[in-house]
Amino acid sequence: MKNKINKLILNGNDIGISKIELNRDNLLITDKSCKYCLSINLHYNWKDINRIKVGEKKTSISNEYCLSENNEPALIWPSSCYVEKVNDNTICFFLEFNKSDDNITYMNKRGFFDIEINYLKVKVYINYEDAKGNSIVYTYDD
Repeated sequence: MKNKINKLILNGNDIGISKIELNRDNLLITDKSCKYCLSINLHYNWKDINRIKVGEKKTSISNEYCLSENNEPALIWPSSCYVEKVNDNTICFFLEFNKSDDNITYMNKRGFFDIEINYLKVKVYINYEDAKGNSIVYTYDD
């Protein structure tokens, strides 16, 4: 899947994507600098996702959303989250996080990151035909 359509935006800046990995239970998105990684423990009902019609969007809720900065994690909760079926073989995961005091929990000793997380937007496209074994991995050098 081409990287130009995938977006990882932090505080209004497109920080790029170097890797997207989807397996049965997790979606991992790493930025170009490898400083930030968003891990989504999906636990989606794949039968329901496969039943989505082309052009249809379905709200999706996962068990855990974790944003890491330099391998220091924070649990975050999205303000918007859906899966869209783009065509018969492609789905799009969209997540948006807006800062609020009760939707981010830092799990490091400092209790914060190097920068304040005010806004995070993720939009990634996955093509089922790219599956190898039980996962899909995209890596980008650009």
